[in-house]
Amino acid sequence: MRTASTTLAICLLALSGLVAQRATAADATDDAIASINDSLTKAGKAFRDKNAAEAAAALGEAKTTFQAATAGDVSPAMRAKLDALGDRLAAAERAIARLAAPVESKAASAKKSSAKPAVTPTAKTKKPAKARRAAPTGPSFTSDVAPILMAKCGNCHVRGARGGLSMATFAALEKGTRNGPVIRPGSAAESRMIDLVATGQMPKGDNKLTPEELATLSRWIDAGAFFDGDDRTAPLGQKSAGEMEGLVKATGKETVQFSRDLAPVLLEQCARCHGGDNPAGQLRLETFAGLLAGGASGKAIEADKPTESLLLNRLRGIDGDRMPLEKPPLPDEVIARFETWLKEGAKFDGSDATASLRVAVEESLAGRMTHDELTAKRVVQAQKLWALAAPDEASEMVQTANFILMGNVSPARLAEISQLAEAERAKIVKLLKLDPAVPLVKGSLVVFVLKRQFDYSEFIRMVEGREAPRNAAGHASVKGSDLYACLTASVDNDDILPALVAEQIAGGFLLNFADMPPWFAAGAARAIAARVEPRSPLVKRWDAELQNLPATDSPDSFVAATVFDAELAARSYGFARTLLQKLPAFQSLVAHLVDGRNFEQAVTDVYRNNARTLVELWLRGKQRRG
Repeated sequence: MRTASTTLAICLLALSGLVAQRATAADATDDAIASINDSLTKAGKAFRDKNAAEAAAALGEAKTTFQAATAGDVSPAMRAKLDALGDRLAAAERAIARLAAPVESKAASAKKSSAKPAVTPTAKTKKPAKARRAAPTGPSFTSDVAPILMAKCGNCHVRGARGGLSMATFAALEKGTRNGPVIRPGSAAESRMIDLVATGQMPKGDNKLTPEELATLSRWIDAGAFFDGDDRTAPLGQKSAGEMEGLVKATGKETVQFSRDLAPVLLEQCARCHGGDNPAGQLRLETFAGLLAGGASGKAIEADKPTESLLLNRLRGIDGDRMPLEKPPLPDEVIARFETWLKEGAKFDGSDATASLRVAVEESLAGRMTHDELTAKRVVQAQKLWALAAPDEASEMVQTANFILMGNVSPARLAEISQLAEAERAKIVKLLKLDPAVPLVKGSLVVFVLKRQFDYSEFIRMVEGREAPRNAAGHASVKGSDLYACLTASVDNDDILPALVAEQIAGGFLLNFADMPPWFAAGAARAIAARVEPRSPLVKRWDAELQNLPATDSPDSFVAATVFDAELAARSYGFARTLLQKLPAFQSLVAHLVDGRNFEQAVTDVYRNNARTLVELWLRGKQRRG
């Protein structure tokens, strides 16, 4: 079995292949790169032989040459090669440092393990807190790493599972093969994936990773291999709804509704085979996006052309095996619904084509419930989410006319925040000219109240499968009929609590509307909170973050985002704050949403431009002023 030391030695020995061959013998930078690789080869051999002194000496030679090469003027192309080589030098230095570290003697280790720690008697022994994971740093998985994997590993490991390794989703990549994970967060040198790529074993053929791509992948793993997307189980490289070819939103006038009439059938009859890391025929039927994308046999549906749709033909046993395979055929009336849906344009009536079909089914079911029915359902859902986030910790719950509050704070604290939430709701209703007698959110808004920042970070990690943005203290989220806000309420943030609570209530209110873009909801929620709590220290902090933003002229820098860090949230806030300066227009926008218009139509009706154009105009205005 290959040991970690052997794996790292192979990586070090393979570094010489990471830099392009020298263009000419006279090129000093090329000579320096070759010399560095020679030194790293010697360091790799010494590391394999567990000779720490010789490995350190060879590494010292490589570092000296590297420092001299980077001090001079080099071309951009050579600079990129040197940067990639510098990352490998850093990884080698960490590995050799571990080899050279003194090893504790067995006797000392035994003595330490046998010593009993001092324990202070308490009324009740508490379980140790879970280790806190660091905030994500380094390259982005979604922006930097996923495109590399799609381009270089897609045929074998994204659209297939060659060798038992699937990269179809981040969850599959994280799982690895039956022999274990292929990435070791925090150590690229000890990751099987880097071993295979650095030695040239993968990818097969001529589609090798460039030195820069390998360096990006290595930096991502060394930084902790964090996932910064919205869903670990979403297909890798999945396009956003705005980029999906063939996606047409339903008007509400269709006789067959996809979420109500067809999605439950696909989930029950098809998703088991056409889902997971290696779906049958590479056709995914867990999401509407997967249905649109088709599989190995081509497109699955043809809008307005039922007889040419592979899905309908397979359900009828035409053009290949009848589906569902090895199950009774679907009833004629169910197949007829699929045909009618295709005739009517194969439109989607859910809020997110990339989300699980279970989300679409939940949304459809929630839409048919009364306020009280949905409230009762959300209480049960909230309890399930809490059990997922903190299975070993009891929770308190308070229910008011408009909110379901649940958390690990004291009952008195939760009651206090429930009163604050109702007060902030009243202010928001007045600002937006809403009917105070109508629930702000159908089914009530669930608000999770956490005692500490650590608890908040753990909630996001366990429930949403991502890392909490640095310095975040609250957010609102929606998926299917799960609509909730989450915030910290430590004793030292009482001064910002009114604005923080108002922000989450406004966010939940906005996300309650179908087709509401997350970027707009996040920014507008913050801008609404700033209007109802203008003297809050939190609002002053938001304004300061906005003033210190780096310049950008790209709307996509935040319009395409679904998960927000401090910079993206600040940009969205800045844009929405500008809209709220003309409050009557913003109130009209909200009125249109309440009346049932979708977001883009409401924006166009009020502002005579679509949302993206408004963002572009705002960015140009900032450039002129700045």
